[in-house]
Amino acid sequence: MHFRFLSLVVGVAALLLAAQLFTDTSSEIAHKRQQRIDAALDVTNVIARSLEKQFNYFDLDDIESILVSVRKRGDIRQLSVVDRDKTFFLDGDLATSPVIAIDSNILHDQALATGSTALRIADGRIEVAEPLLAGGSGFSAAAGEPQAIGSVLISFEVPGLGETLFAVIRAKLATILPILLIGLVLAARMVSQITAPLKGLTETAQAIAGGDLEREAQGRGAREIRQLARSFNQMVRTIRTNMSQIYDLAYVDKITRLPNREFFRREIDRSVAKVVRNGTSGALLFLDLDGFKRVNDTSGHDLGDQLLAAFAGRISGLIRQGDQISLEAAQDLLDIAGEEDAKQDNTFARLGGDEFTLLLPEIREETDAATVAHRILNALKEPFAVDGKEIIIGASIGIATFPRDGSDYQTLLKHSDMAMYQAKEEGKNTYRFFCEELNRKAGRRLEIESDLRKALNRGELELHYQPKVDAHSGKVRGVEGLVRWHHPENGMISPGEFIPVAEDCGLIQPLGDYVVETACRQIAAFSTKGNPLAVAVNISMQQFERADFASNIKSILKRTKADPGLLELEVTESMAMSNPALVLEHIRTLKEIGVRFAIDDFGTGYSNLAQLSRLPFDVFKIDRSFVSALDGKDGHGETIVRTIIAMAHSLDYTTVAEGVETEDQAGKLIAAGCNVMQGFLFAKPMPLDDLETWLKENAIPAKRRRAA
Repeated sequence: MHFRFLSLVVGVAALLLAAQLFTDTSSEIAHKRQQRIDAALDVTNVIARSLEKQFNYFDLDDIESILVSVRKRGDIRQLSVVDRDKTFFLDGDLATSPVIAIDSNILHDQALATGSTALRIADGRIEVAEPLLAGGSGFSAAAGEPQAIGSVLISFEVPGLGETLFAVIRAKLATILPILLIGLVLAARMVSQITAPLKGLTETAQAIAGGDLEREAQGRGAREIRQLARSFNQMVRTIRTNMSQIYDLAYVDKITRLPNREFFRREIDRSVAKVVRNGTSGALLFLDLDGFKRVNDTSGHDLGDQLLAAFAGRISGLIRQGDQISLEAAQDLLDIAGEEDAKQDNTFARLGGDEFTLLLPEIREETDAATVAHRILNALKEPFAVDGKEIIIGASIGIATFPRDGSDYQTLLKHSDMAMYQAKEEGKNTYRFFCEELNRKAGRRLEIESDLRKALNRGELELHYQPKVDAHSGKVRGVEGLVRWHHPENGMISPGEFIPVAEDCGLIQPLGDYVVETACRQIAAFSTKGNPLAVAVNISMQQFERADFASNIKSILKRTKADPGLLELEVTESMAMSNPALVLEHIRTLKEIGVRFAIDDFGTGYSNLAQLSRLPFDVFKIDRSFVSALDGKDGHGETIVRTIIAMAHSLDYTTVAEGVETEDQAGKLIAAGCNVMQGFLFAKPMPLDDLETWLKENAIPAKRRRAA
């Protein structure tokens, strides 16, 4: 628009200039023509007076010389002189003069006949014939007939259009061009002041048309533009309000302010498509309140609605941050629906009545849904305070996983509904999976969680210790403490079964504290007996991510009076890379008092060697998978182990190989330069009493012994 306006200004200026040039050129042509006529008359008169003297003596050579010099003027096209009797003709050209008995020009005849100047303008010429008078220019016609003794005729060129126009343009440009440039600059500034706000309005309109209803026009410039911007913004606010109301009606439940059935259906479709594409799993929880009909019948629908809202608020607050979808997200549903990799939060919705649904779009394993269901049921143990009354209400929860139990909204809703009714039939205020196998797994998981809480208080947990021996001397270099759970009824429970449950239900922190404190007490006990021995323990991700991790370890060391230099904390590679800055802070704080750190399971994740090299670890543990690869026939496993050990030594780490089971593996590790080994070749993890016996038997080992 800016360019078009300036083009219009330039076009108008050009038209005005052209009109001015036309007028000035016409006037200049007339002026120059008159100037040329006057000049022709003057020049012809001067030449005629010069020739009159020569005619008195009739000196043709002098006359010819005068004519030759006159012809050298650039503005003369033709020159000729004749005598009265027309007996000769001279034209100033020595090659053609004199010419005798010529046909005289009509202007010659007129000048000779009248004794006066004859003038004719034709064919682009100005022709002037001036009589040569006897007696010179002082002769007066009043004294008698003029006595013309000859005539001189000179032809001049009439000024042309091109010549005149060029002169006019050159003169005009010298004065008009600076004015025109100044005018264009001022016009551009004025146009910018007008078009910039209009451009802003255009961009805002395009953004709003693209869906950005938060965009507002900036009203600058002329009053009319500011008014237009204000009106435009008011219109957009009205549209935004209307759209919000439309989405509210379409996707939001009025009583609980949760997403409604329609929104939930869309989220299910999107979530199923995503898990199918990514090869993962999700879950749908169907919640039905137990005893809600009784509340409605006895206390009225108003109180029932308040109870529904209170239930929705409690469960929304219970679900971890990010689980509850923002209601404003409904407005963005269509935008994100086309983004295949858009992050999808868990969605808690009300289908109607006392029926609610919770969508878990991505779970690690299918039984994770049972953890969420268990949290919901625990949250309902507290009564609801509604309208001055305390109301206790439970819920029956049915769980369907996808794509295992269905891959569309109707199927998943039907199967989760069936599981919910099964929960009601089995006593209410519980949950059931649609799949019986998952029910068994979930029941086992719930049982472990419940018993693990008791085990921490009852002292059912203990540490087993696996020795670590020097690869060359065979002497014990320390032990690794591994937590074990001896259930009073079910016997030993595998750490692989109860540690993931502890991580999910929030028990990993007290469990981790128990392991560290037990290890520290044993360090102090070894030292008291005069046999100081280093103890290594594993640290969980949840422990290590706590800001007070280092201070907590210090407190345990102080409380148990253990030597910090004999405590070794094992951190996995993935933990070290999750937050290198926090890891570095914890390590530096604890290394100041002597605590040692080991990097565990190296090479099993996505290693960042540059980051690892900046972290001041002391020990580098070679994962058992690399040790097992030493048995391969192709030698690749041995090459990899040698490379890992060489890299660890270059960083000044002590290397520890875990999972050593054969003499052949041990030999290859020793050849590769490994410092310390542990595994079944030397000893299995054992209770403290067995460890003390083993230590006595292996105080001065003659050779490595295979564990019994």
